[in-house]
Amino acid sequence: MLFLALTVLFSTPDPMDIHAGDFLDQNPREALNSANEAYQAGDYLIAATEYLNALVIDPSSSNSMFNLACCYGLMGEEELATLYLRRAYIAGFTDLGHINWDPDFDPVREMPVFSSFLDSLNTAVADRNNELGELHWFDAVESFYYRVNFPEGFNPPIAVPVVIGLHGLGSSPDNFMRVWERVDNPNFIFVVPQAPFPIGEDAFSWYRGEHGTEEWGHSLLLAGDYVLTLVEKLKLEYPVSDIYLFGFSQGGCLALYTGLSEPELFEAIIPASGWLAEEYIQSDWITGATTMQIKLIHSPDDRGVPFEAAEMAEAILSENGWDVKLHQVEGGHLIDIEELNLILSDLGLTGSN
Repeated sequence: MLFLALTVLFSTPDPMDIHAGDFLDQNPREALNSANEAYQAGDYLIAATEYLNALVIDPSSSNSMFNLACCYGLMGEEELATLYLRRAYIAGFTDLGHINWDPDFDPVREMPVFSSFLDSLNTAVADRNNELGELHWFDAVESFYYRVNFPEGFNPPIAVPVVIGLHGLGSSPDNFMRVWERVDNPNFIFVVPQAPFPIGEDAFSWYRGEHGTEEWGHSLLLAGDYVLTLVEKLKLEYPVSDIYLFGFSQGGCLALYTGLSEPELFEAIIPASGWLAEEYIQSDWITGATTMQIKLIHSPDDRGVPFEAAEMAEAILSENGWDVKLHQVEGGHLIDIEELNLILSDLGLTGSN
């Protein structure tokens, strides 16, 4: 696929040749799926190859460029990580807070070429912001979409459970809905909303700015309200029995935050590779334990969100009387589908109705 696309891209096309536009039939999603799977498995060289394949087909994807830079960062390839990070930023990946934080760049972060570029990027952005004037935010009404899948034999008005899936940073409802394909015989409605802040092509974030800043905290509050608004809409739209929150990475953090803020709304929450944003959670939320179950999924090998974050969340919540369990899995920063299926089965969300 790469050879064909490169041949078409760099040769002079014959406009009368019926095959001149064959490259348009290539689907970057296939390569992206392969790239993401290889990345999650720690096969960064294979992942880099597949991200390059995707970019040959869709050279405007800033998110693919950023992910490619991450692969090179993890491999310790300083010049390549710098090159593709620069290209990603020029193409529109402007989440500087995430660039500064992302642990994928830790192997090259202190190297001179990468460090110099990151310093110049931060300086350029700061200078530009000073020229443009102070930045302030205000809240307003906005419209967002969600994807929804129904269990086999769905028969309104008979009420069924709803699982809300909160995707991770840089993902989207279209990508995260792939989880549904790997659930064993689901008997719930699966709803995947779009996070509110675009950071690239078909790539979204639940939060703005760097973690721990006022901007980040405010966007966490907005994201929690957003999920609660969605819950109310779903109750009006579908015959709903119980509601569950499932989130990965950023979405896992949001699942914990939202679930603890209104625990009476949820039967259980399932944060995978998430963390407890303790500084933004009111103390009475922690101490006001309810019957809501909390199923934490996390790997000790997770490079995106350290395993200690899950251990800390389990300790704090269990000490305050919550029904919480940490499910330790193998692998990296990914969703362990086998463990997820076991949890869903234990909760009565899979199998025969």
